[in-house]
Parts: sequence; C-alpha cells; structure tokens
Amino acid sequence: MNAARTGRPRKLTEADIAEAVLAEGFAGLTVPAVAQRLGVSTMTLYRYTPTRAGLLALTWDHVLDKTTWPPVTGHWREILHRHATTLWDLLATHPGAVTELSGAVVPPRMMGLYDDLALALTEQGFTADQAVLAVDTTIDLTIDHCRGVEDLSRREDAASADTREQLAALWTLRPEDPPGRAGVRAAMQEAIATPPRDWFIRKLELMLDGLTTRRIAAADPRQGTFEGEDTP
Repeated sequence: MNAARTGRPRKLTEADIAEAVLAEGFAGLTVPAVAQRLGVSTMTLYRYTPTRAGLLALTWDHVLDKTTWPPVTGHWREILHRHATTLWDLLATHPGAVTELSGAVVPPRMMGLYDDLALALTEQGFTADQAVLAVDTTIDLTIDHCRGVEDLSRREDAASADTREQLAALWTLRPEDPPGRAGVRAAMQEAIATPPRDWFIRKLELMLDGLTTRRIAAADPRQGTFEGEDTP
C-alpha cells in the first residue's frame, strides 16, 4: 500500500478512484484506506467524492460500465432472467458490495439498466407502469437475495458457525415433529443446503411464472386482468 504523498496532490480520475476501491474491497471500506492506496490525503479524495456513499456509488457505476450485459432482445421473460442472473453473478463477484450499497444513491448506470429493461418490455405490450413494476420486482429480488446470502455467510468470530449453519441447526428435524411439520423442516433443510445461485434461480423462475400468468390473464378478460388494468 502506498504511503500518502506530500506536496501538490496528484490529479485523480474516476477510474483511479474506482479501481482503488475495488482493490480495497467493498466490505468495511473506509475513505482513509482508499486515499492511502491512491497516495493522496483523505481531504483530497473528499474533493472528488464528498461522501462515502458517493464513493461507493461511483465505484459501482464503474463496475456496471465495465460489465458486458446481455442484449435486450428476445422474449421479455428471457430478457429479465438473463439480466437478473448477470446482476446476481456480478454482486457475488464483489463481496460486500450489495450490503455497502444499500444506503448509497442509485448510480446513473443502474438507472440506465432499469430504463433499458422497462423500455424493452413496453415494446412487447407492457404498459409503462407494468414494465416498471416487473423490472423493479426482478431487480429487488436479485439484490435482496444477494444481501441475504451475505448476511447468512457472516461469522461473529473465526470459531463460530456462520448464520447459515446456525439457521440449519434451528430447522433440524425432531422425533416429536408431526409428519406435516417434518416435511416442511426437511424442505427447509434442503433449501438451506442448496447452492445460493441455484436457489435464487428457483425464486426468480417462480416470480416470472407469476408474471407470465398475469400476462396471460390480461390477454383474456375471462381469466382476470393485470394489476391496474380494467376489464373491457
């Protein structure tokens, strides 16, 4: 790690700052640590990004820009599925990002992703309201699941079990459990043991199944309507 320099501060670019944050890692990030890695004072860094939240948002914007996103072509369900799994993989690649970004301002590139996905859906018959609801639900599911995975992976100390192991212990089958409850506990044990990405995809497909059903219902007034629509 570079020592802080004296004299005239070096000129930084947003890419410099973002790469320094990525080198430090999102989890437990501090502004002084990033400044030291850049070889500038903390006050100099604050001239570029006046808040820690802004520093995080700038870096995540940089990550999003460097990411190759799937095309917004094909059936709307495929579009949402591909983008959700790409975002999940991206968050998993940067531990701590989803937790640290929870209180940060939404980066412009993330807003652009919302816009692009919603526009693609409107081109397939969604109203603007329906498209935004579908995209927001998909992104929320992705982010919330990744944050949950990070929460379940935490340990109080090196010797303690992580939260996932503690949760699994709570759902251990007991001899006195009635058959119905035993079945539920066994299913929960299986869910906890399932690789996080696989479980996320199952949840994503369940959500998309529900959205598909509502789209079918909206196309046939006899089967009901999509939320916000009136039956002709």
